[in-house]
Amino acid sequence: MKISLNHVPAVDVHCHPYEANQEPYTNDEFVRKLSLAVIPNKTPEDYVRKEKDPFQGTNMWMQILIKRLANYYSCEPTLEAVVAERNVRARNFRQYTRELFQDANLTGLIADFGYPTPMLDREAYVDLCGARIWEIHRIEPLMVRLRQECDTFGEFAERFRAELNEALKRHEVVGLKSIIAYRSGLEIAGKNETAALHQYAEFQDNERAEVKALRDFCLHIAMEECTRSEKVMHIHTGIGDGEVVLPKASPSFLIDMLRDKSYQDTKVHLVHGGYPWVEEAAFIVSILPNVYMDISLQNPFAGHGVERILSQVFEFAPFDKVMYGSDAFTVPEMNWMGVHLFKECFEKVLHGWVDADYMDVDTALAIGEMVLYRNFENVYRKHIE
Repeated sequence: MKISLNHVPAVDVHCHPYEANQEPYTNDEFVRKLSLAVIPNKTPEDYVRKEKDPFQGTNMWMQILIKRLANYYSCEPTLEAVVAERNVRARNFRQYTRELFQDANLTGLIADFGYPTPMLDREAYVDLCGARIWEIHRIEPLMVRLRQECDTFGEFAERFRAELNEALKRHEVVGLKSIIAYRSGLEIAGKNETAALHQYAEFQDNERAEVKALRDFCLHIAMEECTRSEKVMHIHTGIGDGEVVLPKASPSFLIDMLRDKSYQDTKVHLVHGGYPWVEEAAFIVSILPNVYMDISLQNPFAGHGVERILSQVFEFAPFDKVMYGSDAFTVPEMNWMGVHLFKECFEKVLHGWVDADYMDVDTALAIGEMVLYRNFENVYRKHIE
């Protein structure tokens, strides 16, 4: 029996909002929109491109997207043809976005409105994509704002906690998020208020300063408020754009904090599943009852590697600890491709397990449903109904 996940709805547990492009994209602009790179790719002036060469700057995930979009559009499988057809369809961006979401059976999103900046309007994005939207509230923009408004560290700490508490009271907010991996890394020390106080003046002068003790202190407050509200703490782990503190981005650096008895009842969501350190993330979620992971960013941006990654993740991770995600952040094609590529790759993995007599087809299908939407429902049940 062929295993198919086409009929299964998906909930994307990590992505970002976007707006319609006001003008048609050039080929170069569309490629830049699909890239994780902070610095745009530069093509040498004497670059020679031959027929059938991939467009300069594209990688494997973009190649897969071009081919799949060409199939969807019924056009030639070239970037030029795909962008031309996309520009025609995207004239009505709302209709186009909703059609992509419906084709992927993408029914819900947890959206991080902390990127892009300035923050986009929630209701406009809900109307754009037609899916149900829940939010995570990013802590770093609050830190940056309060550093300008608070003369003393004491006032900063008091208002930081109070505003996190207020944000978590909002029905649509399912948790908090930190991107501390982009600022000082994931090797989190114990909560040290005195050390944080001594770094506050430096933070007031420079919002991007490392000020590790202060950032660690704020993350502990966020963890405490998530514990109090019984909502979920999202922590960026693994790679991202070029600004991440890569030597300290592995989720393994979080292990001491996650083992702290103060947080034994705190639900923690490892955003991006620590990619490329997915084995570390899988091990962590296998030993800590309230820690979960998603496969966003690695899906779809690792391209054909998604199949390998899914196999690796489930070497250790329990089936009920892994959730679907995309990290889509600029265009709806990312949301769409995320679902389709994930299903395509997971079907191959599930087939392999059935062929090896590790499980029957019904169990394999159940696992697919768990990762695509049912694990999300179980982890977030108190806050999504």
